[in-house]
Amino acid sequence: MPTRPISRYFNYGLTFRWAQGDREIAVKRGYVVEGNPFIEVARPKHFTIADRPNEDPARDRDTWIAAIPANPSDWDKPGSLARLAESWAAANPRSLPAENRTEGGTSQRR
Repeated sequence: MPTRPISRYFNYGLTFRWAQGDREIAVKRGYVVEGNPFIEVARPKHFTIADRPNEDPARDRDTWIAAIPANPSDWDKPGSLARLAESWAAANPRSLPAENRTEGGTSQRR
């Protein structure tokens, strides 16, 4: 099976992963990249990205904490993944790791 391009957005102690063509965005705990080794262009200093080469992004639903509905045609639109992730986090503050919550809902860490 050929590998599809994948976009990731890291924030709130979570990884939001969207594969091209998917109708949903996977939400996973931690900052992770799974499936294949990755090239790190720039690493934010406040968190570490964990490489999980033995996980298959096409068969890892059991590691998701949520699935965000998404329009596949928006996959390559600038800022689309970040906007969907931010909206989901604002609407689901109880799903965020405790250290990433504030009394008003979410705290942003990028």
